[in-house]
Amino acid sequence: MRSVDLSHLAATSREVFLFGSAHLRPTVYSQSAVETGAAALLRLSDLSQPSRVLSVPLCQTKFEREGEEKNIVRKSCVAAMRGAERRDRLHCGDRHYQELLRGCTVDFKVTRVELQRCLPHSHIPFGEVMASVGLPSENLTHLSFIQLIKDGELDENHFQSLTNLKFLNLTENTITTFPETIFRNNLNLEVLSLSDNNLEYLPASLFSQLHSVKNITLKDNNIQEMRSELFTDAQLLEFLDLSRNKIINVQPNLFNGLTHLVHLNLSGNRLEVIPDNLFSDTKMIQTIDLSFNSLTSLGRFSFYYLRKLQRLNLTQNRLTHLPSTVFKNCMSLVRLELGHNSLQELHYTSFPDGYYSYLSPLTYLDLSHNNISINDDQHVFFLNRQVNLEHIHMSNNRIDKVSYFQSVYTKLETLDLSYNLITNLSLSKMGFTSNHVNLNLSYNHITSFHIGIWGPNLFLELSLEGNVLVCDCNLYKFARIAQGLPLAYKLETKITVKDIERVPCYNPDQTLADTSLKTVDTETLTCPEGNHGICDYFWREHDKTLIANCSYRHQHQLPVLQPITMFSTRDISAVTLDLTNNSITSLKGFLDPSLGKLDTLILANNKLSALTLDELSPDLEVLDLRGNNLTLLELPILEHFNRTNMELSLGHNPWECDCDLIPFMNFLHVPSRKVRDFEDLHCGSVGEPLMELTEHDLCPYFLQPMVLITIITILVCLIIFAVMGTVSFYRYEQGIKVWLFTHRICLWAITEDELDADKKYDAFISYSHKDEEFVNKVLVPGLESGDPKYRVCLHYRDWVPGLLIQDQIMNSVESSRRTLVVLSPNFIESVWGQLEFRAAHSKALQDGTNRIIVIIHGEIPPEKALDEKLRLYVSMRTYVRWGDAKFWEKLRYLMPHSQELIHMKQGKRQRKDTDKLELCKSDSKQSV
Repeated sequence: MRSVDLSHLAATSREVFLFGSAHLRPTVYSQSAVETGAAALLRLSDLSQPSRVLSVPLCQTKFEREGEEKNIVRKSCVAAMRGAERRDRLHCGDRHYQELLRGCTVDFKVTRVELQRCLPHSHIPFGEVMASVGLPSENLTHLSFIQLIKDGELDENHFQSLTNLKFLNLTENTITTFPETIFRNNLNLEVLSLSDNNLEYLPASLFSQLHSVKNITLKDNNIQEMRSELFTDAQLLEFLDLSRNKIINVQPNLFNGLTHLVHLNLSGNRLEVIPDNLFSDTKMIQTIDLSFNSLTSLGRFSFYYLRKLQRLNLTQNRLTHLPSTVFKNCMSLVRLELGHNSLQELHYTSFPDGYYSYLSPLTYLDLSHNNISINDDQHVFFLNRQVNLEHIHMSNNRIDKVSYFQSVYTKLETLDLSYNLITNLSLSKMGFTSNHVNLNLSYNHITSFHIGIWGPNLFLELSLEGNVLVCDCNLYKFARIAQGLPLAYKLETKITVKDIERVPCYNPDQTLADTSLKTVDTETLTCPEGNHGICDYFWREHDKTLIANCSYRHQHQLPVLQPITMFSTRDISAVTLDLTNNSITSLKGFLDPSLGKLDTLILANNKLSALTLDELSPDLEVLDLRGNNLTLLELPILEHFNRTNMELSLGHNPWECDCDLIPFMNFLHVPSRKVRDFEDLHCGSVGEPLMELTEHDLCPYFLQPMVLITIITILVCLIIFAVMGTVSFYRYEQGIKVWLFTHRICLWAITEDELDADKKYDAFISYSHKDEEFVNKVLVPGLESGDPKYRVCLHYRDWVPGLLIQDQIMNSVESSRRTLVVLSPNFIESVWGQLEFRAAHSKALQDGTNRIIVIIHGEIPPEKALDEKLRLYVSMRTYVRWGDAKFWEKLRYLMPHSQELIHMKQGKRQRKDTDKLELCKSDSKQSV
């Protein structure tokens, strides 16, 4: 005999006992399992369907292997039914289960039997079959026939001996009717499932003996009508499922006597009317599902008796109105679903009254997919008394305002108004009083928002997909809130837009095409303020600026501008004037006090050839002179720029690169200058970039013409030697200065005034901790033990324990004559290193002298990774590089020079910081 290995299945005291066959292999039975054996379920089923459990042989030979001896059947049966708690299902095929069991004996107390895809014998009661294998029918409490009955009928005696049966499952069969007395002896039956059959008619007394039944399931049949006395005797019935049948009408007294009924499902039928007295006896009912029917109206008293009703589903019907007081007595109603109907106007009297004897408990209301509109002249909003509502679903209606939903909903969590007709939203008038509201406004016609100040502790989540917002100054506040950006005032309410990336922005000039609410630049949002003269005026909310756009007007002279008093409705802080792409040649007479604070002047692509100081507003902060005919900026203009923090754009002008341009070059080389486009500054229109030129390139030293002295040969030689010496000196000027400093010669020519001789340290070293080895083993020893010796300030050695790091940095910079920045890729990643550099740079600007020495250690980091100011130091090559053969000479030359060093050679001379920077620049350029 062949069998299946079941040793991996756990043995328990009341597990399932099954018959089965197919896919056989040897087994080893556990002795403990044999002794324990007390199965709770006998299952016969068809293994032609997928099964999750293994199988063992039973009666397989008799029906599937012709020619085998019949006595093998008993041996297989006995072996299969003994000694294990789990067996798989018997392959019945088209055989009768009583034939399969013939010759088998069950030694256990089986209380549950399941038959799947096996055929019963229509004239032999099931109890007799079980008795033939040793199972007393009175022991059986659970019986399931699944996909079993193919001829559509059962004999009236089939269950007569199963007097203790409590659970009967006849689902997924093809039963068309039952004998009227088939359940006459099943007085203890509690659960009866007849779903998924072909039932069309139920005898009036079918359930007359089922006095204990609590659950009857008749869903997914073809029932069209039911006799009024069908459930009369099932007075303990609690659950009744009649869904997905073809019921058109129900008798008014169908549920009479069902005083214990709690759950009723009539969904998926063809009901057109609910009789007023249908639920007169079902006063304990809590759940009614009438969805997916054809109800066109409800009676005023349809639910009058249901004071304990908690859930009512009327979705997918044809209701056009709700009668007054239809739900008045539903004092326990928590969930009401009326979606997918044709409701138009609703009145507050249709809902449970929440103002008088009790508060309405309604928390969930679904009115989606109707035609509901709300008139402003309605005396009372129809939901005003439903103060406990938590979830309101009103999508796909004709609602045009959100303000109807006032502050009465103190527990509101969800308000779905998607697919309605809302155009504008004033969030300040909604007055939500609950702490967290999910407001769905998707697919309306919303174009703008008004943000007011609400009460504290409100968290509002918005859904706005499907709306096209007009992104102008009116949307400024809401857009910043949605993007998580700060406002000028603190907003107590927290607002998030869950689908912000799917909310498009629109403006009339189409400049925001393919821009979403998430990516729109809020600082640029403007509103038109009309046209005056040749200029268009706009209001920018972000900085309270009035913009006069006079660009592309073909003007040769300055236009006449409107005074700001014409815009009295705006709180104007500044004025921007855009004169781009005109033909203006002069700004004479430009200043006009009536313009207010002109802080931005855009003159790109005009024909200006000169600029004078009296033409510039004292309030000017941004000046754009790109694409003009400027060849030179006079010294007074440069001095004015030096005194301000003005942002300049000067590219694409034909700068004349000669000796007169040197002050302008010096102006550009100061890192603090805010010249946005210095990379676009060229000699002439397409000449060399200014940033790559030196003073020598701009103003070379020409040799005087040599006078031929034929008479005195010695004089000629002296002139030649003098000229050669002069040329050599100026060509190698900076190298000579370094050599002179190294050998203590002519120090008066290279030393500066020491304005800070009382400082404690000569240098403070700013570096990344990852470069400690280079600093501690190379840089510090070279400075402290070299000649001359310098006093160096280091983090780990000279900082005072306990002070804030920011204070330590400022003290170190203040107490040092120089700040050495060890610039490396590691330094770019150091937050404190960046802070130290900014502190040193700020101190240098404050004192008017250069205090920063940049030391390149390793590769020069990419310009994009550098701080703006640090990038200027690198771009102008004002640094020394470790690895340069003259590294130490250059570094000591850039360090402060003591007075004692000068007095040693009885020479003293002042020298500007720019000399040192030029040395670093020129030599670094050569080394690069």
